[in-house]
Amino acid sequence: MSGNRGSSAEEAEKRPAKTSLRKLLLSLLAGLVGVQSDKNRVSDFTSGSIWPFIIGGVLFTAVFVFSLIGLVLLLAP
Repeated sequence: MSGNRGSSAEEAEKRPAKTSLRKLLLSLLAGLVGVQSDKNRVSDFTSGSIWPFIIGGVLFTAVFVFSLIGLVLLLAP
């Protein structure tokens, strides 16, 4: 029975590597500005899970919007 199962090393090689925090932030910033390269876009879509990108995008957008609101309230008479 154990012949049908792959070893853990083989399974680890098939799974995509997790995205680092630095790469996630750079990808979010590049996507926001619209200058992300095709190579990075493909890497993002094959990184395994979409959830870090969704959560990061929502948080980044919220911080951006509240920063703009704060700036307007600070500068408005």
